[in-house]
Amino acid sequence: MTDFKVTLLGMTENSQTISVAGALACFEEKSSVQLAEELLNLPEEQRLKRERGTLKNSFGRGHGSVGDQNYFIFSIEDLPRAATFQLCLPEYLAHLQQSLRRAKASRGFYLPGAIRHSKLAEEAKKVLLSSFELYEKMVQFGIPGEDARFLLPLYTKTNIQTGGDARELCHLWQMSQREEIPSIVKEVVNEMISQAKEKAPSLFEDFGFNYEALAWYPSAQLYGPRNKMLDELAFVNEMNEMYGTAKNVSLVEHSDCLSFLPTIKKTIENAVKERNETDLANLKHIHFEFLVFMSLACLHQAIRQRTWNHTLESIYDAAERALVGGNRMAAPPSIKKSNFYPAYKKQHKKMINLYVKLVEEEGIPESEAIGVIPHSLSIYTLIHVNGWNAIHSIGKRTCLTAQWEIRKIAREMAKIIKEKLPVLGKWAEPQCITYGKCPELEDCGYYKRKKK
Repeated sequence: MTDFKVTLLGMTENSQTISVAGALACFEEKSSVQLAEELLNLPEEQRLKRERGTLKNSFGRGHGSVGDQNYFIFSIEDLPRAATFQLCLPEYLAHLQQSLRRAKASRGFYLPGAIRHSKLAEEAKKVLLSSFELYEKMVQFGIPGEDARFLLPLYTKTNIQTGGDARELCHLWQMSQREEIPSIVKEVVNEMISQAKEKAPSLFEDFGFNYEALAWYPSAQLYGPRNKMLDELAFVNEMNEMYGTAKNVSLVEHSDCLSFLPTIKKTIENAVKERNETDLANLKHIHFEFLVFMSLACLHQAIRQRTWNHTLESIYDAAERALVGGNRMAAPPSIKKSNFYPAYKKQHKKMINLYVKLVEEEGIPESEAIGVIPHSLSIYTLIHVNGWNAIHSIGKRTCLTAQWEIRKIAREMAKIIKEKLPVLGKWAEPQCITYGKCPELEDCGYYKRKKK
């Protein structure tokens, strides 16, 4: 039994008709507004039949832009964080998520039927409840909520608002049907598509090429099979760990193909100081590839940074490797230096061990057991950052108001960019330096001190 609630909060009015009118207008003298009016004046059965035929021969033949001419916004309540991870992976969906920094034990957690009906059901409930109890205790004694939340399980309930067009919602649905995907993810996504389909039935019908995986901008796969390329990169970093030289952020590759140009310094100055979009566009052709080791708590923020392209280690591999060696537990500094650290380490291990017991002793599929692991589990991600990201997203993430872990990672990226391309690295600073003023409610004065 699930208790999440999906509400189609808003959508483009006459979304299917508007998409069809746009498709027809590509081949007719009439404008899309004229064609939309004609369609809406048809009897409903006749209109739906014509719209289906048009979509079958446009969107259904791989003309993805037809599926972009609409928008659907969902409010989803009481779904687990394990599901919101999946929703946030496609890079052309947008999200506003309830912060886990303010989680309360009363929020509760979800357990799939495979666990609820197993011999380990009571043990699972007890272990997950103890993570909430420790969370509450740490917050009560002054540990920031954004740090205490690291021990909360992926099955912690949350709320999210998600928006996207038909093309990317089809993408989300298709990538959520694989065997490795948790059943709760499938249920949430199926309900989203079901509600959208009621309003625009043919926009979500499988005509073939509108569900062709090669046609979508590929997203990272958290619940995917083993990522062998990322495994090789991670292996090198873990070997370095044996010699004390492993890094949370490593530069894998960079391309400063514009740096030989005499105008590069002026280009970057114009881009930032003059807000010159021509020069801002040039920055998209400067590239940095970073191998980053971060907690699941941090990853959930990083994947919502839509212009960072990710490739992820399989979460199942990360959980397995947490048992066989290597430091896979992320711990906030505020907890490391507190009296709670021993209890924190013990709880992290209990949750990882619970996952293993569910899989190995009870035969529960990894996809159903995975939600009991904590957000403190660390995972590898390969992140592509371009020159514009170096100014925009790194500026936001190095701000003193940013969460400590992603701020630390962004600062390490900025340091590398400064070393490899100083003329760009000059602007890999907190956003107030770039904007010349603070966009936050509380101004810490950093840019004023820097100017002096």
